Amino acid sequence: MPAAARPYVMAAAALAAASVVVVTPTVARSFDLPIRSIDTRLVDADSLLNVPINLFEDFLNIPYNEINALDQLAASDFVTGTWWTPSASNIWGIDPGDEARNIAITDLIAPFTAADQGTGGLQYEIGGFLAAELPASGSCDAETCAPITPTDQYTGITDIDRLINYFGALTGHPQFGLFDNWFKVPLSELIKGYNFDNNPGIIDPSGPVRSGFGDVNCVINTLDCNPFAGGTVGPDNNEMPWSQVTDFKFNLLQPLDNFLGSLTQSPTGIEVPTFQEILWAMQSNLAGAIVDFYPFVPGSTACIATCDIPSFWTQQALVGDIAKLAPNNPMISEWLAGFGTTDNGPTTTQVEASLALLQTGFFNLTEPQLAHVDTILGNINPELPALLTNAGILTDPGYLAFAESGATGTWDPVYGGYNPDLVLGDLIKLFDPSYVASAAASHGAGLAADASALSAGLDSGPLVADLTDLLGNFGANLGPDLANIFTSLF
Repeated sequence: MPAAARPYVMAAAALAAASVVVVTPTVARSFDLPIRSIDTRLVDADSLLNVPINLFEDFLNIPYNEINALDQLAASDFVTGTWWTPSASNIWGIDPGDEARNIAITDLIAPFTAADQGTGGLQYEIGGFLAAELPASGSCDAETCAPITPTDQYTGITDIDRLINYFGALTGHPQFGLFDNWFKVPLSELIKGYNFDNNPGIIDPSGPVRSGFGDVNCVINTLDCNPFAGGTVGPDNNEMPWSQVTDFKFNLLQPLDNFLGSLTQSPTGIEVPTFQEILWAMQSNLAGAIVDFYPFVPGSTACIATCDIPSFWTQQALVGDIAKLAPNNPMISEWLAGFGTTDNGPTTTQVEASLALLQTGFFNLTEPQLAHVDTILGNINPELPALLTNAGILTDPGYLAFAESGATGTWDPVYGGYNPDLVLGDLIKLFDPSYVASAAASHGAGLAADASALSAGLDSGPLVADLTDLLGNFGANLGPDLANIFTSLF
């Protein structure tokens, strides 16, 4: 056949083949509902021909990846525990709870697995940068955070003294240990290669932090492993999960390179979230929000004293009620089963430290000053120290002693701490005859008579007249006592 005729013969053959494809009848088949995993195997070997297929799959997998990201967001809530009370997973600086949130946020923002996850993924790059630049510090653990808490005394007014400490820490006077190592690693060192053995934040000062809720510690050098995920590790179980990373290289272009590389690989199929997975993800996030943000938990400043509230209003009860909406949710079940033991919540000591440091009185006194003031008030009436403490004017001596010990002493509240629920009982005791008799021994019959007249007036006589008599005859002893109190304060 002449060479010039060959193109026409090839074109005719191609047209004939196309005609066969068009006219060949197909066998009818029923339409099936989408399944959870759809494998696409048009091209198996790594090839540029895989690019359009993988792009198509990546976009169809976005809903499934977003549901997984919502699961991870809920898991980060469970890992961190309550934000209202400090714990090993809720301290200043980057801790395992923060890395769990980083994973969740990057999953939500970039729902492409190849770009987001694994070594060199967006989670890895951001997690390593934060861990290097914002390390935790032993000076600011779950129990204390010097020099902000305990609060140094300047004016004797707690809120003013705290503001002075805050501004002082920001300016370095006094030095705030937490800031000593923040943003101290040069970007050039991170890009070249950073060894976390040199990082002061590789130890959790309040560890351990338990891994769980779908977040598992990885083995270093394992393919596609994110070493910034998981709980604390090491022989003492207080090392951050990234403590063993010796050659972290910060490169924000690496996630893009990972994604482009994945496009030429063999297609992996399409994942479709099930209705149950969607329901559980919504349920887990609702429960996780209660775990993180519900304020009425032991140690919280929003919950008076030790947070003695009705059982059906507790954090555990509310999460249990949410669990009943869609039973057998594995994440919620794991948290409920480990509540108080493996839930990463604050320990008893951490709760007590939070109470001692944060539920303080209006006046910021040292232990000797507070003891002197309580003695003077007790001489006036034995119930006055308890009344002023429960009303939030003075700090409980037991709280102050525990705070001054660095949360290593014995927890022994004297009056019950800040607790408005006890104020009414204190007022009733204030005019109890037995307390009046005790006060008379120190301050004479005049005060006792006035208090007795007031007690009688509460039953049968005009209250205003009794109060007038009381105030008229109180002065002989009240003036010197108040003078002693203010002398002690300032």
